[in-house]
Amino acid sequence: MDKMAERLNDICIRILQLVYLNILWIAFTMLGFVLVGIGPATLALLTVMRQWIRGNSDVPIFRTFWQTYRSSFKEASVMGMIYLVIGWILYVDLLYVQSFYLRALVIFVCFIYVVSLCYVFPIMAHYDWKSTVLKIKFSVIFGISYLQYTLILLLALAFIYLVLFMYSGALIFFGVSIGNYIIMWMANQVFIKIENQAVLQESESQT
Repeated sequence: MDKMAERLNDICIRILQLVYLNILWIAFTMLGFVLVGIGPATLALLTVMRQWIRGNSDVPIFRTFWQTYRSSFKEASVMGMIYLVIGWILYVDLLYVQSFYLRALVIFVCFIYVVSLCYVFPIMAHYDWKSTVLKIKFSVIFGISYLQYTLILLLALAFIYLVLFMYSGALIFFGVSIGNYIIMWMANQVFIKIENQAVLQESESQT
């Protein structure tokens, strides 16, 4: 009974932390006038969540968020604007392209775009790679190579936001944080699998 009460308490704490992170994301996105702030705020959000998922439940939320936002501001801003511009172009194409074949091509590109978007900021939070192009490239490679994980992720996001849109109050408090938590959790499973495969290949090469 005590374990159940403790577990319930941990869940309540995590819910409150998700609300707090959601508020931080909104505030720091606005601090960067949305276009410039959305990338750094998203990376900061995922960096905190990565610590939770990797077992560091006591990570200082605001300090970690602020340090990541500040230190990665330029790179994350550029990345955010790249994806905003590409997303806008694809949206306009979907509205105005009439040709069946061109529309099918645009839909395929949209799928690749969504896959990349799901992984690129988790990659930035997890790997210390310097090249922006490399991060975008591997966001697609990881998403397609582990397509089963990606499809489960997209289905989970669709379900979660279907529920949240039914309860607009919850959408306000969890609209960003809950979706990004799911993204970071699933991306972490992919990263663990990649790391395990790398260790296995290294051990096989030494034998």
